[in-house]
Amino acid sequence: MKARELGGGVGVVVAGNPGPLTLDGTRSYRIGKHRALLIDPGPDLPGQMERLAGLVGDATVEHVCLTHAHADHAGLAQVASNAFGARLAASEETLARLDLDGRVLQGGDRLEVDESSSQLHVVETPGHSADSLSFYLRPAQWLFAGDTVLGAGSSLVVHPDGRMSSYLVSLAKLIALRPKRILPGHGEPISEAERVLEEYRRHRLDREGQILAAIDAGAMSIGAIRLQVYETLPPGLEPAAEASIRAHLVHLAERGRLDEEIVASLSA
Repeated sequence: MKARELGGGVGVVVAGNPGPLTLDGTRSYRIGKHRALLIDPGPDLPGQMERLAGLVGDATVEHVCLTHAHADHAGLAQVASNAFGARLAASEETLARLDLDGRVLQGGDRLEVDESSSQLHVVETPGHSADSLSFYLRPAQWLFAGDTVLGAGSSLVVHPDGRMSSYLVSLAKLIALRPKRILPGHGEPISEAERVLEEYRRHRLDREGQILAAIDAGAMSIGAIRLQVYETLPPGLEPAAEASIRAHLVHLAERGRLDEEIVASLSA
């Protein structure tokens, strides 16, 4: 796929890695037309650097920003940094996981965009993974959410790296920003951003109710809970569904709604 302009100096290209968890592929974003930032260079796959070169064009890339360390987003981090002469920028944990040097980003940090008044604000959003960041473009109020929000379906939270308690806090933080548009790591841009964020939060709380109901109905394992909670799943998504259930079980125990011994027995 060739690079596509989304307006406001933002462009996007989709990597050639479609799949059940990546949807049509991982998205890489360029912000700015002159002094630009690149968000998530994507997987280390043939043709990906050519895609990024088309996305960047004649712009000077000042930072290659990473939302988290998963290979479909950050596999090409060092290669892209070297190719564009740009500094990597990510959370301390992301840089440590990748064993790379770069600018350590924390919540509240800001990155300048072009020679304009636009700034990219760093938002710490652990949940999908412990090292996840999101980026909030002001004054446009566009949210670059990585895997915290997807263009279709729901984000995967895999315990112990991902924690449902952290994820719900991160969603509340993003709702408070009142974004106008979400640019997800996978899937098409989301225009009704606040509504979708609220739906994400409500979906997680509803899912916990469904899990408790399944346990009350006699489900004695995570697999049995999955069969009751998820009516049908596309091929290959069963492990992801069970990982999500496990994260919910831990969260329920943290809140005192489920005994830890029950969680242990269900996970055995």
